[in-house]
Amino acid sequence: MMFNSCSKVKRLTSEFSALPKHRRTEMGSMETMIAMKVVGFSFQFIAGKLERMLAEEAAMLAGVEDDVRYMVDELKSMTSFLKAMSTRHNLDDQLQNWVQEVKEAAYDAEDLIDEFSCHLGSIPYDQRRVKGFFKHFLRSIKSMKARHDIASDLKKLKVHVEEEVRKRHDRYSLLNEATSSGIATSLEMAGTYSDPRIIGHFVEEAQLVGINESRHTLIEWVLDKNRLVLTVISLVGFGGLGKTTLAKTVYDDPIIVGGHFQPRAWISVSQNYNIKELRKKIIRQISVNEQQIRDVIGCQDARLNTEQLLNMMDETQLMETIRDHLQGKRYLLVFDDVWRTEAWEGLSTALPPGKEGSRVIVTTRIEEVANTSCSELENVGREILQKGNGLPLAIVTIAGLLASRPDKKLEEWKDLRDHLRLEIETNDKLLKIHQILVLSYNDLPYHLKPCFLFLGTFPEDFEIHRKRLMRRWIAEGIVSGEGGLPAEKVAERYFNQLVNRSLVQPSQFDDSGTVKSCRVHDMMLDVILSISSKENFAVILNEHTTIPPQHQKIRRLSWHGGNSGVVPDPYLSRLRSFTAFGVDVQPPIDYRKQRQLRAIDLEGCRALHYLHPKCFSKSFLLKYLSLRNTGLSELPDSIGDLQNLEFLDIRGTQIYYKLPKTIVKLQKLVYLLASNYLKVPKRIEKLKRLVTFGIAYVENVQSLQEIGELVDLQKLGIGFRQHDDLSLRMQEISALFSKLIGSLRSLKIFSWPNSGLKTALDQVASPPLMLCKLGIHFKLGELPPWFASLNHVVKISLSNTLLQLEDLQVLRNLPALVNLILGYRSFVHYDLVFDRGGFTQLKFLEISWYNVSFKEGAVRSLEILKIFFVTGVRSVNGIEHLHRLREVHIKTRDEEIIEMVKNISASHSNRLKCFATQH
Repeated sequence: MMFNSCSKVKRLTSEFSALPKHRRTEMGSMETMIAMKVVGFSFQFIAGKLERMLAEEAAMLAGVEDDVRYMVDELKSMTSFLKAMSTRHNLDDQLQNWVQEVKEAAYDAEDLIDEFSCHLGSIPYDQRRVKGFFKHFLRSIKSMKARHDIASDLKKLKVHVEEEVRKRHDRYSLLNEATSSGIATSLEMAGTYSDPRIIGHFVEEAQLVGINESRHTLIEWVLDKNRLVLTVISLVGFGGLGKTTLAKTVYDDPIIVGGHFQPRAWISVSQNYNIKELRKKIIRQISVNEQQIRDVIGCQDARLNTEQLLNMMDETQLMETIRDHLQGKRYLLVFDDVWRTEAWEGLSTALPPGKEGSRVIVTTRIEEVANTSCSELENVGREILQKGNGLPLAIVTIAGLLASRPDKKLEEWKDLRDHLRLEIETNDKLLKIHQILVLSYNDLPYHLKPCFLFLGTFPEDFEIHRKRLMRRWIAEGIVSGEGGLPAEKVAERYFNQLVNRSLVQPSQFDDSGTVKSCRVHDMMLDVILSISSKENFAVILNEHTTIPPQHQKIRRLSWHGGNSGVVPDPYLSRLRSFTAFGVDVQPPIDYRKQRQLRAIDLEGCRALHYLHPKCFSKSFLLKYLSLRNTGLSELPDSIGDLQNLEFLDIRGTQIYYKLPKTIVKLQKLVYLLASNYLKVPKRIEKLKRLVTFGIAYVENVQSLQEIGELVDLQKLGIGFRQHDDLSLRMQEISALFSKLIGSLRSLKIFSWPNSGLKTALDQVASPPLMLCKLGIHFKLGELPPWFASLNHVVKISLSNTLLQLEDLQVLRNLPALVNLILGYRSFVHYDLVFDRGGFTQLKFLEISWYNVSFKEGAVRSLEILKIFFVTGVRSVNGIEHLHRLREVHIKTRDEEIIEMVKNISASHSNRLKCFATQH
């Protein structure tokens, strides 16, 4: 870090009214630029897919192998060209048309690959690459004329691509050469491009709703007389949120302008910065006199003016000039729109720290920039940031549009609301706002663009869960493993990058502070939908939409409810994924006809009570199937035909106890998620790749032994019945944990009372000590001896365990415990006392049905406390001793307790948020 004295990062923005939730589309040449970036990714992905096919299925490609190799080379060349062209801001009609054609060529190539995979998948796995395989394969392919069709289609595609590329070869080569050699190709170099961000400098303070409070807070930080060291304040959030406008109101405040800081400078950094030019800008604005510059470079030639002298300076001399001039002064610098940590580091090296009370304000869309610009991190401004859910610049421009209407009848305002998208397409001011948001999309690397576009398949204001999103990316081939990292880790990294770039808004966090779910701002969603529509990335279907003619091949269909009718089969012949968000109406699609589906996501479709017995018989390529929170009571036997299925979610359904016997055919299954007890299918050990299995009901020794063969199992929910004689299985239970000792990270155990499971757990010789999460929901009486050795567990949930108070001392000494849930009858006694010390990492505590007391010095790290009371249990004491507490949640029928907790919260040193509910 440049400054050891750098202050805590303070994130803030102004509080603004929410923007009306209507869609916007994108226009003109910017659309084409984005199109090329998306297609470039598609070509990269498909080229890799073709190469893998050549390596893995070379014998199957006899007769078409050369054509496939040709397509690999062509797709790579196109990718290189599209990358080179992606920085242009304007393209002529011919290039726009070409982009559309090559985009469809990419999709067609992938369709051919998947068609081939479907035919290959129709052959039993054990008949591949053995004697007699070719006879079987050729007979099946010839009968359907598929082999001929694949070869013919590949050749046609080859000819089409070759002609399109060759006839433009000279032109493309010239453009590539111009781009790579640094020749000016974009309109801004000719002075005709207008940066849409500039409007943020000319929005009047009075126009912005709710800015006064945030401006006042920021000015207090800037003028803080008690902090004399150089302080860096970071304003972070997505484009259009008002960061620049807020910083500008502070920069132009009369107190600041009146001489508190001398000198001051406003430096717009932007995406395409030049550090040398930025340093020159600083020198110009801080009024370095010409003689100082001459002295630095040792040139006294009077014929040279200031600009000529600056051009003679190298980067080191520019840096020294800035440092020398600012040394000993109280200065204010604003670095607006910083996109790269390298830009900040290049600027900060020129700034002397000093103890005069100097300030630097950094506005950025990138979380990493905000974190890098200071040595410490404090969330003092995050709450203000999260409150501002509108886009102030958009509010101002739309409000101006409404005010300009001569007749303000209610009907006309409603008409404007319903046709706002048309206004956006034809109104230059509104288009500028849209372009500000597009800049964030343009700055994304290739691998993040399809991840970001996929967010458009979710409805407006929808809370998108991180794991669901990541698994969908993987299932559709948008994300795959790379550099030795599994696909799950890569997807998590990509998700975090979208969060750090302020492109999504976090809505929930887990125990460790990781984002659990997010939302997409309405206007950012419009950007996504605009690009997605242009690229045929996804089609959104609701009661107001119809399928446009250009989407004759729908690859992704997202159904948002409404009575839109069944989509005609020709549109769905190449369908890759189907997502439904309708609660009351069954989705308008017949899965039996969709051979190329990769993902079916029906989560929340409560009206879905029945699936045709053969509905999955043709979905060989399906990797993701979510039936979560539907009305289903059973799975069809055709589930076994999904030989590529990796994810199956039946949580929240009416599927109890029984799974189809065919489930064990799913040898690629990784996740089997259920919230009801499921009888362990016979031969479950065949599912060698299974990582998550819950909740499994174990009824015999064989089931225990077979689960023990799942050596990659990381998350297990397991249950036992009351009448099972577990004393006969103690050895098998011990053996189960011993076999899973290296893999198991999450374990939930359920059992009826008096099942004997307590004795079995006490005798476990090799417990899974690497557990991170543990839930026990049956009578223990006391914790097993090995419990105290769970040094990695971060979350424990207990209910009906009937523990002794001594066991609370075992829990308090677990070194990594962050989240503790003490549910109904978790302890025998109804009075729980938390003494000084222990629970060193505990941040979240939930307690149900107990009197609770906290002594001074207890649970020092606790941030969130939840207490649920019932009649007769009505005591909570010592909340004032929890000095790091941020939130307290109380649920009780007793009004006195609610009033008491509210009073404590109001006087607490942290000004606690209090959430009280009567029940």
